[in-house]
Amino acid sequence: MSRPIRSSRLISYDDTARSPPMAVPSRTLSTEGSSHRNSFDASHRRTHMSKTIEQLLVCGLCELRLNVPKMLNCQHTFCLDCLEDSVHKQTDRTYIGCITCGTKQLLKDADLSGLPSNLHIDNMLQMMNPAPSRPSSLTRAPVGSYQLENNLAPTLQCSKCQTVSETALHKCDHCMSMLCAICWLAHVDELSRQVAQLEGQLKTAIEKLDHKMIEYKSRFSEINDEIVVCFRDKILALQQQQTELLDSSQGILNDAVCSHDVVRAKIDQMMVSIGRSIVGSTDPVHVYLKLHKDMSIILEEVSLWGRERVIFDREKLKVESIFDTHPSSNVKPSSGVKPSIKHKIHANASEASVIQFYKSHVYKPRLLWNHCQRPTGVGFAPWNHEGLEKPLLYVAGSECHVVFGIDKSNGNIVQKISHDELSYPQGITFDPARRELFVTDKWKHCIFVFSQDGQLLRKLCCKGDQVGQLRSPEGIAFCADDTIFVCDTGNDRIQCLSTSDGAVHSQFGRLTKDQLVMGTQLKITSRMVDLKNPTDIAVQKDTILVLDAGNRRVKLFNKYGQQLLEFGQTGTINGQFQYPEVIGVDPAGFILVGDGGNAKVLVYRPNGQFVTALGSRGDSAGKFNWISGICVSKDWEIVISDYKNHTVQLIF
Repeated sequence: MSRPIRSSRLISYDDTARSPPMAVPSRTLSTEGSSHRNSFDASHRRTHMSKTIEQLLVCGLCELRLNVPKMLNCQHTFCLDCLEDSVHKQTDRTYIGCITCGTKQLLKDADLSGLPSNLHIDNMLQMMNPAPSRPSSLTRAPVGSYQLENNLAPTLQCSKCQTVSETALHKCDHCMSMLCAICWLAHVDELSRQVAQLEGQLKTAIEKLDHKMIEYKSRFSEINDEIVVCFRDKILALQQQQTELLDSSQGILNDAVCSHDVVRAKIDQMMVSIGRSIVGSTDPVHVYLKLHKDMSIILEEVSLWGRERVIFDREKLKVESIFDTHPSSNVKPSSGVKPSIKHKIHANASEASVIQFYKSHVYKPRLLWNHCQRPTGVGFAPWNHEGLEKPLLYVAGSECHVVFGIDKSNGNIVQKISHDELSYPQGITFDPARRELFVTDKWKHCIFVFSQDGQLLRKLCCKGDQVGQLRSPEGIAFCADDTIFVCDTGNDRIQCLSTSDGAVHSQFGRLTKDQLVMGTQLKITSRMVDLKNPTDIAVQKDTILVLDAGNRRVKLFNKYGQQLLEFGQTGTINGQFQYPEVIGVDPAGFILVGDGGNAKVLVYRPNGQFVTALGSRGDSAGKFNWISGICVSKDWEIVISDYKNHTVQLIF
């Protein structure tokens, strides 16, 4: 059942002239149940909207309803008093920071009342807190009109002054307010004021942008100065390097002239000796033999002189010398050598089989490599090189300060390992687990540790005669438990060091009183042993083999320096030493000693009994002039470096 239609009431003000009230059109009412449901939905929407507006009207500083709201450049709004308190608490009062987004705004004036207002917020505040109403009277509508007590009809009311207007209102698309003509003019004035403030903000932005541009140009000026200084330093460094290279080149030339003069003087002296008659001498046969011996030496020196080829490496900016001792760097195996012979012997073979192998084998080199000046230590890496699927043969070049990694099948150089501080590489050994290469430097008195790709990882030890110090180290060998044994040649001793930091585990040799005392203090196993200039060392299981070059002996020790065996004597016949330099051990435990004085490789049983000798003096394949390095692979491939012939030979 529909309710009776009520008449509307018009609102007017006594103090303001208003046009005649406008009657509100009637609204048709729905049924009672529909009216109740619509009233509930409208009430719910109003409650939700009220809460949302309340959240928008809370100041972020005092967390109360905004009072005299002022808007920052970032569009966030706060109370004027809160902003003034915030600036007052700051040490630097030339700016104000937004607590919501952290943006800093420069202040031109200390009076914050000049900050712009947020019209949208102002309107909502006025809606939530309407101004006290002007004196007004409610006029009753004529008979037949509707009242405002129930089912209010839509009215044209100003959002600012709450005045009901009969004429159309102005709508602001910015704050969504409906304004009368008078309030619209005031609103437009406020917008104009804010536009003027936008001009001030733009000027501030221009100043900021120009300041950034000045800083940007200043930074580029600094960068240009850095570029000039950098290239000036590089030019000076290149000029210095050029001077050094020219000096190096001149030094090589001076050495060649000097050696030429020496050989020429020997030839002149030989000419004088030949001009003398041997008929009247007391021992003409001796004179004849001496002349022939001196003649062969001179002819050999003449043959070797001039084989040195000097080149300039543009990439490395180095002057290098290459000794072309042979027309070809590779020597293929002859038809008489059976490649399968190396597979007929194994590590568990009997001593009789190994002896027969050494005595019956044809010692003709499969590889004759001559791309290294004065090679020293040699060794096979215990890992396969990436891309080759087989281990490289490493050769230490003492004069060129480089460790070469070569392919044993063809002699091609696959890798070069060097460092600015590497001065005279001597001995080589490997850590299989960490894939690290250890190189002793005879002139730097230390040990260089490289990774498998040639990067320097660390240096161990320094020059001296105390525990943990070295003097002209030569031979080096890796042992279990992450330790290495080093021939401290200049100090007549052997030291067992940690591979990670060079800490000393034990030492034995001709130890001084200070060395013994320090070893006791550091709780290091020290043992007095008669060693004189030990030059090389090898490890076979738990046995340490030391080449005691000064005493012309091979001595076997345990890891704590207790001597187990020694053998060898001075002489020139097979089995005797003249100037032994290097030592190696094959997979069966047989001992190979390189004797530079006799130009032979001497083979001994594990108990020191002589087996056979390999090679003879000369500069052709299979012959030696001064053996400076030796190693034996697991396949019985024997590699021998020759210091004077500038070659590396691989036999078997």
